[in-house]
Amino acid sequence: MNILIHAFGSRGDTQPYLALAVGLQQAGHRVTLAASHNFAGWIQSYGVNAHRVRFDMQEFMQKPEVQAIFKSRNLIRQVRMMRDMMSYSVEAQDDVWAALQDADFVIQSPTGSGAMEAASQRGIPAAFAFPVPFAPTRAFPSFFLPSRFSLGGGYNYLTHMLMRRVLWSTMGGPMSNHLRKKLGLRAWRSFDELLAYGRSLGTSMLYGFSAHVIPKPADWDEVQHVTGYWFLDGQPDWQPPADLLRFLDSGPPPIYVGFGSMSHENPERQTRLALRALELSGQRGVLLTGWGGITRQPTSPNVFFVDNVPHAWLFPRMAAVIHHGGTGTTGAGLRAGVPSIITAFVTDQAAWADRVVKLGVGPRVPGIKQLTAEKLAEAISTAVNDSTMRARAAALGEKIRVENGLTRAVELIERHAADFGQRSVVKSRSE
Repeated sequence: MNILIHAFGSRGDTQPYLALAVGLQQAGHRVTLAASHNFAGWIQSYGVNAHRVRFDMQEFMQKPEVQAIFKSRNLIRQVRMMRDMMSYSVEAQDDVWAALQDADFVIQSPTGSGAMEAASQRGIPAAFAFPVPFAPTRAFPSFFLPSRFSLGGGYNYLTHMLMRRVLWSTMGGPMSNHLRKKLGLRAWRSFDELLAYGRSLGTSMLYGFSAHVIPKPADWDEVQHVTGYWFLDGQPDWQPPADLLRFLDSGPPPIYVGFGSMSHENPERQTRLALRALELSGQRGVLLTGWGGITRQPTSPNVFFVDNVPHAWLFPRMAAVIHHGGTGTTGAGLRAGVPSIITAFVTDQAAWADRVVKLGVGPRVPGIKQLTAEKLAEAISTAVNDSTMRARAAALGEKIRVENGLTRAVELIERHAADFGQRSVVKSRSE
């Protein structure tokens, strides 16, 4: 099949979909990943065709005026900013629709578009692919709700419905309905309507996380599939820097610290806080500067700064990992089998942090705005010295490592395509 995946977002948002594209190509399919134009070289380095779209979410988020809105903690201003961002993305939607004309199957991310339109206008099968739980459930509150307390099943279900309305208002409607207007179609009124149409086509909803981390809720229907994580490992020719190897060999396993692209907060403060916590806890550290969440600063020989190292290679060599709770980083930390310390910045990161604590594989720490060096140092000491926590983390890592989320996702996509083809044949014979 010729498969198009639309992944709209930052590099961290795009990475699991690149992993999915690699898995599909290894199964013999031709895959194009439609993503921000500045990711084209990275995507192509894995042998995947990149379809460049003209809007760059990561660049938008780095604008000083946008960072100021995030720092203001003003929810109304943040909602308006997200709506503005999606309204600026219309060129990206046009780009994706052009790429869809050559596709036999389309996979849409939460912030993507075009799947249901391609299904109805071109008669091709589609699937939704999510890195976090999205279908309403009574099992736990919405992952998009920062507060993690629960008042029971009814409350949990209500949070999903309310957050879906908020997300539709801020992102879903502005993202989806430009294309529908262009095609002369009535605008979707909600996520519920869009997904109900998908369900009528038998469209699968694939979730790229482990059932050992979040079991499939009993009230999810048969189109919801928890496949396991979609890991993107390092490129085959990648080699670790010699100075990093020397640092790792010079002492006990260090603590990893990295905050992805969360530079809209205060990377200088975040770096100082991490360095002080390492000093207070008496631990060595590897700090990843990669996407701007950490900045290089003068420090002791017990700390090593590095720009970019594959998590799959680095994390198993760490005593614990400290990060922001992005879906991909959380999965990589759990797979490594070492304790995770998550200090959330935004949205679903708080939910992943809460899940890690409830699984007993990491200590609870405040979100980044309330975090202090002393609290982080205490968490580091717990992660390093709590033998029960370390044993739980190792056991969970072993379970995740024997899963193959990519294989399962590929199987489901191929099965859905075959079922769709059979239904189309039956329909054509009955007409």
